Amino acid sequence: MDKSRKPHNIQPVKVTNEIEQDILNLRITKRFGCNRIRFRLKRLKQISLSTRTIYKILKRHGLNILECKIRNRQYKRFAMKKPNQMVQMDILGPFYIGNCAQKNYFISCEDDCSRKVTSEWLDRKRSVDVIDVLEDYIVENGKPNKVMHDNGKQFKSKIFRRFLKKNNIKDKPIPARYPQLQGKIEAYNKIVKNEFLAVENISDVEEGKKMYSMFVKAYNEEREHGGINGYTPLEMFLSKGRLNNSSSKKIIKQIKESVTHVGK
Repeated sequence: MDKSRKPHNIQPVKVTNEIEQDILNLRITKRFGCNRIRFRLKRLKQISLSTRTIYKILKRHGLNILECKIRNRQYKRFAMKKPNQMVQMDILGPFYIGNCAQKNYFISCEDDCSRKVTSEWLDRKRSVDVIDVLEDYIVENGKPNKVMHDNGKQFKSKIFRRFLKKNNIKDKPIPARYPQLQGKIEAYNKIVKNEFLAVENISDVEEGKKMYSMFVKAYNEEREHGGINGYTPLEMFLSKGRLNNSSSKKIIKQIKESVTHVGK
């Protein structure tokens, strides 16, 4: 009497060269995994194989792991050589203070070369607000050659484009779905979130605006920036505007000695 516990209704399938070739073809042409190969063989050829058997065949031929041909997009880092060759503009928000339902925004304009920034805390984000910030930047730092921005309606408006044209500033919108091109202003937004909003205890909007003005001043004059070799944006802005390589360190030293630091 046969006392074996092995099921009698399952017949072992011999893997012929033809079956093995079918498995390899499905792997190479369709990039199927073991389960998908098993399902396809059973449905179309009435062949039942375990995933383990299929995996052994793939491994024997070096096909158990497929190389992914999709490459991550590479972005080339760029930076203007001199201040005011280009500025980047962006709007951060809305954000809220306490339980107040009032929306708040940061509108910022940053020099691409030095990272020096002009930024305002505002309760609206209209085109005229964007222009006001750009005008403040121009008054303090001079007129940029071009303005890079995303495709927000404030930057695409007729009034904003008219302002740029009137002042001979080139309009440089970034392509859709490429925020990486505005990496510098996005990095500044992250700094604002992590080093201002997440840290400061802001009781009301008016007090917050005063605190933010001090934050922007400290960012420009005191904060060492990793993207410009540890210099502050002000040091880089002033030195790059008039330096040659031999005199840059001397100029930056003079700037450091002349800056009145926030809180001192």
